[in-house]
This record gives sequence, structure tokens and C-alpha cells, in this order.
Amino acid sequence: MSAYPPADDRLRHLIAQELNLSVDTWKFAFWLATNIVNNPEVRKELQRVEAAHAAGDPCGDRNCRPCWDARLTTANGGAA
Repeated sequence: MSAYPPADDRLRHLIAQELNLSVDTWKFAFWLATNIVNNPEVRKELQRVEAAHAAGDPCGDRNCRPCWDARLTTANGGAA
């Protein structure tokens, strides 16, 4: 039995799973996820956010949970 989602296509499958909650069919969710994953601007943004986080810097996305949590920790006198 293989693991789901497959390691070689994990991002697309994870996005499709989330979309599937809001669309009528899995096929449509998978089609949308494929287009999102293949979009060069989306890929570029994922790489930018990843690089910022890897460097320990905030990514600048106001909806980024790790950056928000780090900001609250710092604001409350925590380490960082």
C-alpha cells in the first residue's frame, strides 16, 4: 500500500484536497490544483517565502501563520 499523497506530487495533491471541500468534483479540484502548482508566479512566491523563512526573516505575507506567531512571541517578551 502506498502513502498518500505521493511524495513526488505532494503539493498538487494537498492543494486539491483543500479545494475539494469547496468544489463539486475531485476532478475539478485536481485540475485547479494542477494549474496553481504549474503557475510560475505561484512557484516564485513559494520560493520567496521559503527563502525568507529559511533565513529566519519574516516573509511579509500578512496571512503567514509562522510569521504571525513569531511576531506575537516577540511582542509578548519571548525569545527572538
